Amino acid sequence: INTMQPESLQFLIDELMQRESSVLHAAKHRFCSRILQHLFKVCPPQQFDQIAASVLKEAGRLACHTFGNLVVQSLMRFGTEKHKYQIVRSIEKNVTSICRHGFGGAVIKTIITHATPEDQMWIARACAQDAQVMLAFSRARLGHTCALLVLETLQGHERQHACVKLAEHLESLRASSNGILVADFLETECDVLCSEVRGH
Repeated sequence: INTMQPESLQFLIDELMQRESSVLHAAKHRFCSRILQHLFKVCPPQQFDQIAASVLKEAGRLACHTFGNLVVQSLMRFGTEKHKYQIVRSIEKNVTSICRHGFGGAVIKTIITHATPEDQMWIARACAQDAQVMLAFSRARLGHTCALLVLETLQGHERQHACVKLAEHLESLRASSNGILVADFLETECDVLCSEVRGH
């Protein structure tokens, strides 16, 4: 199907939409999930809108699934602004659950990267509210870059507060090959904060 034009892929969409549960089953399947991702990538949004609607209804749960999370990420990349808004709301409510998974960092990173500036802030705040989530992210192979992105997205007092809370675990972070990058960032931020305090 990689060489087929969007109009030639309509039969796949029609087949999937015969039963709404078919979309969810496909999203959780190792190979069928790739078909959904391809449809989102090459077809215009109006063509896959019904499939997107089915995915959006379960976006929070799919984001916690080994293959379903890739479908959600794909829709976040290629969907409409309305699709993206709905995904952000679902992810915002399920941040803690998503972050328990090894791929959680990749999901959050994709959501922040493709969201509006306002929604980027909402997702970053949702992540930063739980210090244990941020600590787990910071140590994870697929999470440490997400932790940095969350900290960089936050502004002002919220950023300072998140950095100070995470800096309480500097020793633990430095003991991790992934966490050491976050530890370096935190030390730089704390140095800047101390300089600002001394300046006042």
